[in-house]
Amino acid sequence: MGSLEGVIFLYSLSNILSPMIFQTNRTSLQNLTTNELELLERIRNYKIDILTKPGPHPYGDFVRPEVVESWQRSYNNRLKIFDYNYGPLLTETVFSEVLREKNILLKAADPYIRQMESILTNMESIILLSDENGVMLRVIVGSKEKLAEQNERFKLEPGSVWTERTVGTCAHGLSLILGTPMQICGPEHYCEKYEDISCSSAPIYDAFNVLAGTLSIVTPSFQHQSSHTLALALNMASAIQSLFQYQLEIELHNELLKVTFDVSDEGLITLNKNGTIIKANAKTKELFPFPERDLIGMPVEEIIGNSPLVKSVLETGKAIKVDYEFKRAKQKLVLSSVKPLISDCDICFGCVLTINRIKELSKPELVTNSINDSESKYSFERIIGSSHQMAETIKKAKKIARLDDPVLIQGESGTGKELFAQAIHYTSRSQGPIIALNCAAIPKTLIESELFGYEGGAFTGAERQGRRGKIELANGGTLFLDEIGDMPLELQPVLLRVLEEKQVMRVGGSQYIPVDFRLIAATNKNLAQLVREDKFRADLYYRLAVYTLKIPSLRERRSDIRELLRYFLLEEAKKQQIRVPALSNAAKLLLYRYDWPGNVRQLKNTVMYAINMSTGGVIKPQDLPDMIREAGETEVPIADKPVFPDSKEDKPALEAAPSLSEVERDVIQEVLAQKDYCISHAAKALGMSRSTLYKKIKEYNLYRMK
Repeated sequence: MGSLEGVIFLYSLSNILSPMIFQTNRTSLQNLTTNELELLERIRNYKIDILTKPGPHPYGDFVRPEVVESWQRSYNNRLKIFDYNYGPLLTETVFSEVLREKNILLKAADPYIRQMESILTNMESIILLSDENGVMLRVIVGSKEKLAEQNERFKLEPGSVWTERTVGTCAHGLSLILGTPMQICGPEHYCEKYEDISCSSAPIYDAFNVLAGTLSIVTPSFQHQSSHTLALALNMASAIQSLFQYQLEIELHNELLKVTFDVSDEGLITLNKNGTIIKANAKTKELFPFPERDLIGMPVEEIIGNSPLVKSVLETGKAIKVDYEFKRAKQKLVLSSVKPLISDCDICFGCVLTINRIKELSKPELVTNSINDSESKYSFERIIGSSHQMAETIKKAKKIARLDDPVLIQGESGTGKELFAQAIHYTSRSQGPIIALNCAAIPKTLIESELFGYEGGAFTGAERQGRRGKIELANGGTLFLDEIGDMPLELQPVLLRVLEEKQVMRVGGSQYIPVDFRLIAATNKNLAQLVREDKFRADLYYRLAVYTLKIPSLRERRSDIRELLRYFLLEEAKKQQIRVPALSNAAKLLLYRYDWPGNVRQLKNTVMYAINMSTGGVIKPQDLPDMIREAGETEVPIADKPVFPDSKEDKPALEAAPSLSEVERDVIQEVLAQKDYCISHAAKALGMSRSTLYKKIKEYNLYRMK
């Protein structure tokens, strides 16, 4: 929304321009012509007939259907036609709170309003800025001498609430309802007392495409309005919106960063490129108390020692997720991850460290989680999904779990491969630890020492006493190697020998250490293809692939989406200590139709995003990520595309799942009933155009019964 031409592309001019302007195209301030006076009278008489005389009325092309629908709603709200309908005035306390909540919008709008005020000083016009509830935040009168008396007569002032429900049909009231620009002139207003008033209004959206308010230009007669007035309102609203969205994103980013950093129960340290601490949260200061010194400005080596992991991330810009143990002030600590800070130009300018006390990751906590523990996070019973595909996968996994041979878990990213690895571990080796290593997250130069361990002095930067590797740590339990397809070729024969001989030698060592562990490997790559391309050793592949487990993607088990949605909504609401929000019908439809390339992980992140973006306890389409809403806007044939592909033949114990077309029909029918078959309101609630909704009504035969 940057100009009138841009709006014409999105909306029909006949829908947003008043016919008083559209049909006469008046640009001068001359007296009304005979034709214009006749048009005024036709609109006035048509409105009175519709509101006072029963029976069907022929459609008049001189009145827009949106305006007629608004008249009818205003009449049903028992508003007066021939008398003033004054907007209620908020108390000073309540209005002050509204201004506080709208502080960012006002900061963005005020410079443009002041600029416009100086231009309109001697003109008969009023600038209005409202919030999404119709509360007047700013009322700027151009020519106070000419308009002060009129404005007082309408009781239009900051803090007054002007909406369709309070004053009847008006331009900014329709902009709030339809979310589009709108121009209303003279008798198009519901109240006859406003028959001389004209107004051009444009909506203002926030950074999440949620309506935040309107900008309106009001004149005492339609002679002062033209298509240029609407263009001016649009350009002004567009400028305010751009600055508002920018300021809102900065505010939100800073607030989220502050909250995330300060409330984390992990120690978080931010380093610059030189390894100097530039930020540390409260948990870090608890772990490293320096009464006489501040952590800020201190070299990181002073608190964690000489760590090649941190240096590697600062040099390569690649994140590392490992458990690097060290001691500080008689407490055992672990460096869990090192994540780089990357600029838009792909330049690493620092990193963030995550540190915990070792007791927070202790072995006893892992040992107590078993398949018999109903609260176990990783048992098969805790894996969500009752579809035929998931049931068969879990059934096979349980059989494999009873064995002690290596397992290869395959599946797309985000399908839950690690959950299956945990469940297999707690079924077969619950009394031992499960140690995980992501082969893709560690530089090739470090993965050998991480996996096999090293003796003291084995290389520059090594700990004096040496360090156990992941294989040793997994003794008696399970070693989970994620992204096995990224393991360096030169290390693969060493791992194969460890699997065959059940003993390991540390880097720089001279003797073998016996180990007893079960290997579970996972990948989202085609290892067989990598073998053919000589990118993965065939002997290791055949050793791993004796027992393979393929985790189905979410689009292959769509019937699980409902169950997963319920679980993630409940989980996130519990975490935030809020009431579980409801999903609007339109949002449900978008979520059911989406293909979920990121699988369950993407669904979980989507729920978390939607809850934080939603208001009023209801998740609407505008609360969902852009990629999901944009995918839903693409019109595709859906009659033969199932939402839930399972059938009674596949799952006799469960009811056959509905097709996508059946779900869509039910949702549209429900929304139409809720909106009393008001097409404009129903289309808005469903997130589709009115023309699309008409097609769906015809396709599914959803006409209102007489």
